[in-house]
Order: sequence, then structure tokens, then C-alpha cells
Amino acid sequence: MTNKTNNGTTKFSPYTIRQLFILSLCRFAEPIALTSIFPYLYYMVKSFGVHETDISYYAGITAASFSLSQFFTGVLWGRLSDVVGRKPVILVGLLGTLTSLIVFGFSTTLPMAIGARALSGLVNGNVGILRTMVAEMVPQKQLQPRAFSIMPLVWNVASIMGPIIGGFLSDPLKNHPGWFHGSRPAFFEKFPFALPNLVCAGFFLIGLPIGFLFLDETLEGVKDRPDPGRALGRKLTICISGRNRQQKDTADENSSLLSDSRTDDCEAAVTPPPKKLAPITMREAFTFQSTMNVVYYVFLALHSITFDQLLPVFLSYPPQDRSEWQLPLKFAGGFGLSSSTIGRIFSVYGITGMTLQFFLFPPVTNWLGSRLCLRYTAFTLPVIYGVLPFVLLLPLSFQMTAIYVLMFFKSLAVTFAFPCSTILLTNSAPSLRVLGSERTDLHTALNGFAVSIAALGRAAGPAIGGLLFSRGQKTGYLIFPWLILAGIGFVSAFQMLLITDKGGIGDQEEMAKIEEEEDDEEEPSITGYGSVSHSIKGATGTPSDRT
Repeated sequence: MTNKTNNGTTKFSPYTIRQLFILSLCRFAEPIALTSIFPYLYYMVKSFGVHETDISYYAGITAASFSLSQFFTGVLWGRLSDVVGRKPVILVGLLGTLTSLIVFGFSTTLPMAIGARALSGLVNGNVGILRTMVAEMVPQKQLQPRAFSIMPLVWNVASIMGPIIGGFLSDPLKNHPGWFHGSRPAFFEKFPFALPNLVCAGFFLIGLPIGFLFLDETLEGVKDRPDPGRALGRKLTICISGRNRQQKDTADENSSLLSDSRTDDCEAAVTPPPKKLAPITMREAFTFQSTMNVVYYVFLALHSITFDQLLPVFLSYPPQDRSEWQLPLKFAGGFGLSSSTIGRIFSVYGITGMTLQFFLFPPVTNWLGSRLCLRYTAFTLPVIYGVLPFVLLLPLSFQMTAIYVLMFFKSLAVTFAFPCSTILLTNSAPSLRVLGSERTDLHTALNGFAVSIAALGRAAGPAIGGLLFSRGQKTGYLIFPWLILAGIGFVSAFQMLLITDKGGIGDQEEMAKIEEEEDDEEEPSITGYGSVSHSIKGATGTPSDRT
């Protein structure tokens, strides 16, 4: 639902803002849990007795098990949400992730840790469903850059807290011996990595009840069914804020609904009823452009998450004696940083991403267009991957500065890459019906398919990357995995050049706008109603993204 201003522009309605905020609270806990393991995963795998040269490999396997499991169930969760609704599937995913998080924190063996991460991926397909809910809440193209940047913004905010929690609270006996006086607690001796996971679990205990009580269903045909959670949420709202306040809120929402209804009635009065269209099949939904968008998203997920998983391992790996190096290509080792230092680095990374997402992404995307922004970032990422290992050759006093600079540009690139890719995928749908009330099943399928295939990339990337990193350390050629990663990035960047913003719903919206303007010229009696003309023009959207 949206509101239209006097000048014909469209903005979020208060109801939509509230629902997006609630959806963000539900999402918040998951990236906290995911990013909290980055600082200590190397040390956790090491605590299981794995040989030092094999730690990076098994750390990659542990990280990849989540995405590999998600690959097998992502589409199934999306299809289930088309039947029972988005909300129950999201709540089940949050509950399953909470359970697996506790198991992971109390893991005492490598198989147990890998199994916990796999369980988390099996029970959670929320990423694609959340995107679908955003699309169902905000189908207007001119609002998409801000709407689709909300979930990445939530990720960035959570990625500030996650590494801090993981880096600061992991293995407290070793990192904070001053906290304990006298005997060392047996609990932390046996479960050194339980504390950060217990703290992260607290965020799920906030998101779950908020979603149950206050999140509305968005799936047509299901959202009008009775919702015990929302009924209880309304009663709690009345008890806490008072009946008068509740009546005022209800009146405000009804006023907004009536206002929109009047606008819709006027539009219906001047717009001929749509023709009955044949349903679109999955084969028709996967056009050349939607397929190219899915392929690029898979590549992006593969090399971006591989970088994010390998970087903390690289930062944790102990330094090598420089006398063993044969420059310029044969060198190995790492930076030997502690988990708390790595946590600070990733927190700064998250702060940067949050700032860029909030202040830079919407205006720049509206100015340049999603396609052009994605093109720039697609060629930036592989350069970062190729440069990173050579930071180890710098004097020690310059290494941290160089790491922060590269992390800034990585944050800048992914701030634009993922939302722009999502917007282009959304707008590559072959019909307006694929993204609206009677068309959301295919949109869920597109999103579910993209997320599921991308999960395979996110699984293969860290696993293969960890193996190559381990091999590079053993042979003395540390640059080996990073150059391969850069090569994959360049391949995906050139593949991205095949993506256009033509032929999807953006073009159809523009054609609808032109046709309506032509109808206005032919029927002057209708255009005399200024408010109606404004409503129609404001609802058609903006031109497709500039190239």
C-alpha cells in the first residue's frame, strides 16, 4: 500500500512502513547469527584438534554446509509459502535457526558443528520469501530502490553487532581471563564458544514473538484468513497503549484505506476492466533476461561469500617467516590477528555498509539506474580479490590501513551489487502478473529458484576456497585461491554485460504509462478530474533504469 502526494509522486503509506519495520525485526537475528561466527570459526575448528594446515579447509566445509543444505530446501520452502502463507514459513525458519544456533554453540566435535550448520540451512528458506514479501508490499518500481535496500540495510546493521558479539565473547577463558577469579568455570572449559551463540539466541527470542504478534500475511488468498497471532497482538496493543490510542490508530489506518479505496474507485471508473489472461508458466517466467539475472546472482553469491569466509581465516592464520618467501609470487602465511580484532574489522565493515546503504544507495541508484550501478560494482569486486593477498607484503605499519581500505571498497561494491541484482531480477519478470496479487506464485518461484541456486554457489565457494587456501599455504603460493576468485569475479562481470533492463515489467509499466497518457488526450472529459489523472500517472511508475 502506498500514498500519493499532491504532485503525483508515490510514497510509502504508514501501514507499509510499519510492516516493513516488523519484517526487518524478524530478519535482524539471522545475519547476527551468521556473521558472529566469522571472527572465531578458525579458532573453533582448531579447538577440535584439526591440523593447522587443514583448518582453512574444514572451516570452509563448516561454513558451506549451511548453504548446501539451503540449496536442497530453498525452493521447497518457497513453494510451501505459496500454500500456507509467507508468515508461518518465516516463523518456522526463525525457530529452526534458533535451535541450530544453540547446537552449534555447544558443539564439541567437528561433525557436530557441521551438522548444526547444515540443520540451519535445511530449516530456513527465509531469504527468498522475505524478498517476495517486500515485492508484495511494494510493487511500485519507483519505490523499489529504497524498499529492496531495507533488507541489505538490516544485514549491514546486524553485521556490525554479529562480529562484535562473536569476537568479544568467544572463548572468554582465553580472551578475558580477568573476568574470572579463582577456579576456571568448567562450563566455558567444555563449551568455549557457547556464550556468543547464547547471546545471539536472545535476538531470535525478540524477533519470533514480534513476527507472530504483529506481522501481517501478504499472500493473496491467505492474508484474509484468521490469524491468531495478529488477534493476540491487537489485544496486547490495546492493553499496553490504551483503548483510545488503539481506536485512533485504527481510525488512521481506516482513513488511509478509505483514501486509497477512493483513489482505486476513481481509477476503476476510468480504466477498462482487464482482459482475462492465461496463466504464465514457469517456462515463460524464465526468459533470457531473468535467466541471465539468476546466473549473475549465483556468481555474485559465490565469489562474495567466499571472500567473506576466507578473509577471517586469512586474518587468523599465523604469519610465516619472510625468509621463506620468493617474491613476487611465492609467499604464504597470514596476519595472526585475534578473534576480537577480526570482530572489530568486520564491525567497521558493517558500519560502512550501513552508512552507504542508507545515504548513498537510493539517490545513486535513482540517478544512474540499477543496471549501470551493478556494472560498476561487478568489475570492482574481482580487483579487490586480486589485490588482497599482496597486502601481506606491505610493512606491518601499513597492513591494517590497507585492509580497512579494501574492506571499504568491498562494502561499497556489495552495498550496490545485491540490491541492484535483486531489482533487475524482479523487473526481468515477463509480465506484470508475475509480480502482483494474482502473480506472486511465479515471483516466489523466481526468487526461490535464485536463492536456492545461489545457495549452491555459496556452498561450493567456501568449500573449494578453503581447500585452495589450504593448498596454497602448503605450497607457499598464497595468491593461488585469491587469483582464482578474482578470475571468477571477472567472468561474472563480463556475463553481467548481457543483462539489460528491457523486456520485463519495467517496459510494460512504461508502455502502460504511454497508453494511459494517450487515453487522457483522447478523452478530455476524464482528464478534467485532476486528482484522478494524478493518481493514474503516479501509479504507473517511472521509466526503466537508465543505461
